[in-house]
Amino acid sequence: MADIIKTGNAVSFSRNISRYLSGTDVLYAKQRLVALGFLRAATKPRFGDESYAAVMAFQRANGLTADGVIGTLTWAALFPAQSASGTAADADTDAIEIPSHIPNGIRAALKADISQVTGTRRALCLRALNYAIDPDDPGDYPRSLYIRGGNLFNKDLSENVITVARIESGASRQPEYYDDGRKAFMLRAVEHNAAITGADCSGGVVGLWRKEGVRPSGFDANANTLYASHCAETASPKPGDLAWKSGHIGMYVGAGRIVEWAGGAYGCQLTNMDNRRCYDYVKGRTSKMSAWQAYGDPKHY
Repeated sequence: MADIIKTGNAVSFSRNISRYLSGTDVLYAKQRLVALGFLRAATKPRFGDESYAAVMAFQRANGLTADGVIGTLTWAALFPAQSASGTAADADTDAIEIPSHIPNGIRAALKADISQVTGTRRALCLRALNYAIDPDDPGDYPRSLYIRGGNLFNKDLSENVITVARIESGASRQPEYYDDGRKAFMLRAVEHNAAITGADCSGGVVGLWRKEGVRPSGFDANANTLYASHCAETASPKPGDLAWKSGHIGMYVGAGRIVEWAGGAYGCQLTNMDNRRCYDYVKGRTSKMSAWQAYGDPKHY
C-alpha cells in the first residue's frame, strides 16, 4: 500500500496529470479526491480509470472543463489554499509544463517555444503532446493509434477510444490500411491499453480543434482541405500552425517538432520537421519519411 502523504507535507503542482501517470503528485491529488468524496480510496500512486472518472466528476461539480486531466485550474480547485500563495507568473509557468513522457532532451526547447504563444495555440500544443511518442524513445506501443477515418475527439467531445470491434470493422472495410502486420499490431496495442485513442492525420487536427473550441464539435475536414481552406501559408511556423504535404497533415508544436498521426504502423509521433523519421512498430525500426511541402497559419486563432 502506498504511504499516506501527511497534512502539512504539501506537494506542489509540477505537471499536467493524465491517465496512467504515476507519482507522489498523483497520490496527493487522489487523497484530496477521497477527502472530497469523489473517489473511494487512494492506495496506489497511479492515475487509473477510477481516478480519471473522479477527476471528471470533480471538474463538472466545479464548473471546469471535464477532460479528466489535472492541469493548473483543476489543481487550484483541488487545493485552493495552496494555490492562493502562488502568483500569476507561477501559474503561467505551470501551464506550459511539457508532458513527462516527452524525453528530457527536447522538453526544455519545447517549453521555451510554447511559452512564446498563449491561449488556444498553447492549449493545442500541450494537448497534442499528450498523444505523441518520440521516434527515438518509442516504447512498446504508441500512445494513440492511426485509425483511418477516425477523429481524436468525437462530436460529444469524448475521446475516440479504439476497441477490437473498431479495428475489425476497419480492417473489413479498408483492408489496405491494416495489412502487413498492422492489424495484429493494433490489436496488441488495444490489449495493452484498453483506453488507447485513435485518429488519422486530419482527424488528429480536427479532434484537437473540436476539443479546444477552434471549430464546432461537428466540424470535419480532410488534410488537403484543412490546409487549403483553413490556413494561410507561412514560411516560419509557430506552435499551433499546421504542417502539410499532399494528403497528409500534422501540427507544429515548437522546437522543430511536429505531432502527426503518421500511419497504421506508427500511430501518433513527435517528428523532426527537418529530418522526418517515424518509428515503425511492426518492423521494429525507424523509417525515413518524405518531407513536408508547406506550413499553414490557421485563420481561426
